[in-house]
Amino acid sequence: MCREARLQSVTSFVSRYARPILFGLAVAFIALCDPFGLASSSNAASARWLNRLFAERYPDSGQRQVVVLLVDDAYLQRHQAYWPLPYSEQSKLFKRLLAYQPGAVFVDLLYSHDHSRAVPGQQPLMESQLLANVFERYQRQDIALLLANTGLPGGVDGAVNALPRFAAVSRPALVSWSGFGDQYPLALQTPLGPLESPALGLYREYCRRHACPALPADAEAAAQLPAMALQWGLKLSPLQEHISAIGHCSAPGVFRQMLQAMFWKLGNSAQATCPYSLTLTASDLEATADEDRALLRELLRGKLVLVGASIAGTGDLTLSPLHGKIPGVYLHAMALDNLIAWGPHYYRDPPALADFSLGSVNPLDLAQLALLGLIALLKFLQARPAGRWPHNPWLRSPLAGLALMTLLLAALSYALYRLNMTPVNVLGILLLSLSLFAEKIQERLGRNA
Repeated sequence: MCREARLQSVTSFVSRYARPILFGLAVAFIALCDPFGLASSSNAASARWLNRLFAERYPDSGQRQVVVLLVDDAYLQRHQAYWPLPYSEQSKLFKRLLAYQPGAVFVDLLYSHDHSRAVPGQQPLMESQLLANVFERYQRQDIALLLANTGLPGGVDGAVNALPRFAAVSRPALVSWSGFGDQYPLALQTPLGPLESPALGLYREYCRRHACPALPADAEAAAQLPAMALQWGLKLSPLQEHISAIGHCSAPGVFRQMLQAMFWKLGNSAQATCPYSLTLTASDLEATADEDRALLRELLRGKLVLVGASIAGTGDLTLSPLHGKIPGVYLHAMALDNLIAWGPHYYRDPPALADFSLGSVNPLDLAQLALLGLIALLKFLQARPAGRWPHNPWLRSPLAGLALMTLLLAALSYALYRLNMTPVNVLGILLLSLSLFAEKIQERLGRNA
């Protein structure tokens, strides 16, 4: 009889506690091991969503220093040129830019193949050499010139990179990497040695003229630093209206951003229609009126200029959570803006507490596990029969549990925002809370109906 009672007691214990224990273990496994990439996708969506919410508070210190110069389709049509832009046209473009004495220039074009022709009357001088001569003038005037670099030795296994004549009169800036998702590395080890990203290279030039926190000593030291969790700004530069018409530009408010983040399949009406960085086109540099040239001098002198392309069909695009698809050069411009705004305290993932063969665990993972454990505990307490502990109706209320999780997530997200850390998986935890409490909420609403 005692044996049967013990067996019944064990059976009762297993039926009562096994399900919540197994549920907790399953949730922990999904959160830490991330099968099928579900947790990573939800984490990335949470980061984009919170970037939308905090975008209006983004500081404008970098916006006053960064200028994007675009070669666009209108410029090609105006000069009856083609893409890639002939070196002869590029020589003129960079001469015009040099006249305004920028502080430093990054060119987001890869000079991997010499498509120049001999210059009539100046043989054997080639168009590419003329452009290299213009680039050399930047060096002589102590204006740093950074050219896009793949980090691979040109001509080896089909790899391409900047031609030697251009590499000799510039500094390399790494533009090709993989495995970082939405994050932006400061520097990486490459087959050509450690190379810095355009953002860090230009930030070093900024720090030559401004007071900055301590920088990594070199590219090798920078490669040891964590990648940047890029934050995008929303508000248009107040100087943009002096350059181009901005009547069509819009910057949606927080409420519309939240709706867009939740109901993204219904359209992109909450996206900003103009980029955050001050933007000029190559055609703007051809101004001849004295007042226009004076304005360009004010906008470009001593500034950090990133030259890129906005050509239909080139495919050089990046995805901004606030603007949708925009020319790829804006990725580097926004990363540079982040460095000017926060220096070494840029947004990043928390440091790992432990590394395993399958991955690593950081404090944010533990915080998420704690929140998931709290959800499982509340679910268990609400499932207990009436009359059993807890007797407090708030602990047994599914609406109170959902409200508690929302408040904790909001507080934790704001704390991480203040610490410049990547956010907790807000969307994933909220959806899990809602799905687990939904049945009890429906019962409570049906009882009150």
